[in-house]
Amino acid sequence: MAKKIYARARLVKGEGRGKKWKIDYSVFDPKTGEETRHRKDFDLNEIPDLTVREAVALRIVQNIEVFAGSDQGKRDCLTLKRAVEMAAQVKQALPRANSRRKYITVSKKFLAWARRSGVDQLPVDEFSTRKALEFWDGFNALKLRGRTKNNYLATLRALWSVLIDREHTDKNPWERVKPSRKQEKLRRPFTDDERRTVAEYAEKNDYWLFRGILLQFYCYIRPTEMVNLKFKDFNLAKGLVTVQEGSSKTWRKVVKTIPKSVLPYFVDGRFDKEPANYFVFGRVGDARRGHMEPSPVQIHHNRPYLRHAKLLKKLKAAGALADIEGLTWYSWKDTGISLHARSTTPLATRDQAGHTDFSMTLVYYQQEDINQEYRNLPHDLV
Repeated sequence: MAKKIYARARLVKGEGRGKKWKIDYSVFDPKTGEETRHRKDFDLNEIPDLTVREAVALRIVQNIEVFAGSDQGKRDCLTLKRAVEMAAQVKQALPRANSRRKYITVSKKFLAWARRSGVDQLPVDEFSTRKALEFWDGFNALKLRGRTKNNYLATLRALWSVLIDREHTDKNPWERVKPSRKQEKLRRPFTDDERRTVAEYAEKNDYWLFRGILLQFYCYIRPTEMVNLKFKDFNLAKGLVTVQEGSSKTWRKVVKTIPKSVLPYFVDGRFDKEPANYFVFGRVGDARRGHMEPSPVQIHHNRPYLRHAKLLKKLKAAGALADIEGLTWYSWKDTGISLHARSTTPLATRDQAGHTDFSMTLVYYQQEDINQEYRNLPHDLV
């Protein structure tokens, strides 16, 4: 079948208030012998910068058959704004709320910049590495941690991967953007005295928070994974707890081993008697002030952080802790890996943490100022 012929394309600039820019072109259909005239704006009037608008318009004029004709042309004509919104929407199919939320947050921040810069209505395949660097230079100047900035960069790269997969563009402008320098983590592990003080208090006064500490300290279960745990995920006869695929950061099921020394805390006639389908750290009561206890209702992931922070402040006020700066609910995972990595093999620590690469395990490892093993080495040089 003969293709339609697109010809005589030209830019028509509207004059005066309220007039719109349009592309005027003709289409000849060989099958019928008819020629029709068209005028479309191709979203040109949504571009506030007239210089950018004209550059986009001239590109459309020069490639009118691509933009107005084939299905591929329709894909190429996707604006940066629509493309990023579409990619972020695709990512909303991810099972974890945290993952879905980050794509919405990053896309909104990026599109706000694109709108201010007058590039949000550019065809997405015209968004170059140079433009990406313009955004990154401004974003890099913000007072954010290096890890936070690099998470934004990884998210933007992932959004463009969606666009490449769907053939809206054939290049990822973020691949050549260099990550920010990583800084020392603000979060720190507990010292020996601090962990004993907090753990002993929690054991006596907060049954469920203490079990959460055990699961982080020995099983390295992330706080965001922990709020998804149900009692059916525990095989206490074998001393195992499973982080399901939809909850795991690595998107795969991970089985953790509960040490025999702490298993009695989970087979105490209370923990092991709860309904199998209940969340271990569920919500009981009001959504804003509810308690963290077994429930069919999942608790918000921030609630354990707040409950733990309240405990730390209480111990500091009582003089039991001198400094709580840098200590968070997540510090228990850092503390456990940093301590146990000295007495377990690297592979065992990696597997217990559920990491695919040992380099990820080392992210959680915090080196002590004094290396006791080297301090105790004998002088055997001579």
